[in-house]
Amino acid sequence: MSTKFSLFLLTFIILSGILLLFFSYPIAVIFAVGISGALSSFKITQFELGLLITIIASSLAALASIVFGIPLAYILARYNFRFKEVIETIVDIPIAVPHMIVGIMIVLSFAQYYGFGALLQTLGIKVIDTIFGAVLAVLYVSSTYAVRIIESAIKGLDPEIENVALSLGASRAITFFSVVIPNIKKALANAILTSWARASSEAGALLIVAYQVNFAGNFVYPASVAIYEAYVGLGVLEAARFSVAMLILILGIYLATRAVLRWKVE
Repeated sequence: MSTKFSLFLLTFIILSGILLLFFSYPIAVIFAVGISGALSSFKITQFELGLLITIIASSLAALASIVFGIPLAYILARYNFRFKEVIETIVDIPIAVPHMIVGIMIVLSFAQYYGFGALLQTLGIKVIDTIFGAVLAVLYVSSTYAVRIIESAIKGLDPEIENVALSLGASRAITFFSVVIPNIKKALANAILTSWARASSEAGALLIVAYQVNFAGNFVYPASVAIYEAYVGLGVLEAARFSVAMLILILGIYLATRAVLRWKVE
């Protein structure tokens, strides 16, 4: 029995190691190739502004994912109702839709004279090549992760603790904020970080919606779009330089924020 178990475990370790190597090897290579020019990339004003746009849009999208995602996650976790499977499918659609198509959908829905687009046009709100458009694009592709993480945490929370609070006279709202939220703090932190990371890495939808953002009087490529432009116009080595610069910043923010949030919620 122990021999079979050891062989089983060894097989799993080898397979796991292959996947971990697949994850880490490309990162090691791009750092080896691009690190020498990465720091100088931060001195390029247009790229700095592109990174700033990426951080702003990703942060706003992550915030919106939490604000709108918590109620939806709670409903999906706690209630059974007609057409629930339809709602579940809608929540998962952004994961399945190619992100270039997401960009086209955002343009048609919010930047043209269709649906909400007509209303926004009337109000003078622009979507194409704006921070607002960038937020819409990255929100669409990232919010599903927040909803699913929070939903899973709420499902793992015993409903009885809510029932106890309700039986003691607490309202549904008070019960939610005083009982549910404190018990899913780790999941909320994870949801924020995951949605932020997914939003900051987006390129496909931004190529359509916010190719050059009008920011501080300048038309600036978001960081991921700038890297694409470098690849097309200057080659893979130049793109690697900007990629490493973006990785240093984005991964630095991600890891630092994760450490702080985990420390706060412990």
